Amino acid sequence: MEFRPVLRSLVALLKPHTYVELGVLNGYTFNTISPLVKRAVAVDKNLLEGVTYLPNVEVMEMTTIEAARVFQGEIDILFIDANHEKNQVLEDFYNFSQFVKEGTGLILLHDTCPASKRLTAPKYCHNAWEAAWHIRQNHGNHFEIVTLPSHRAGLSVIRKSEKQLCINLP
Repeated sequence: MEFRPVLRSLVALLKPHTYVELGVLNGYTFNTISPLVKRAVAVDKNLLEGVTYLPNVEVMEMTTIEAARVFQGEIDILFIDANHEKNQVLEDFYNFSQFVKEGTGLILLHDTCPASKRLTAPKYCHNAWEAAWHIRQNHGNHFEIVTLPSHRAGLSVIRKSEKQLCINLP
């Protein structure tokens, strides 16, 4: 995943307690981040031979919909990279954003800026970019969003907040 260095930098900067990844696949991104946080949760219905099981790692071998029903706790960084179909990305966003920490919590959507028409095929980025646009258009008062292009798939970074973070400076 082309944004692993960005994700590592965000973790170094924000020092999150809880990282949740929806759609872990082979575990490359998850295994990069899990040693850097106190709690790392992997969610995938086809789990997960590639995940490195550390003491802080929790594995939820189920769909993201099932996981949202039983998840407990607050999320500092949520990485959504499961089904790339717009409606499923939005469902994951809505189901899990309720757990994301207000003000400082981040939601990352992968595959939201495909670099070519070929990458909009269902087995690649599909139409996940439409979910990012939908969030921006319909929820801009509750979420700040920026989409970072790349040579392949792109990443949208969303901060859950209804106010400017630094408005109450001393």
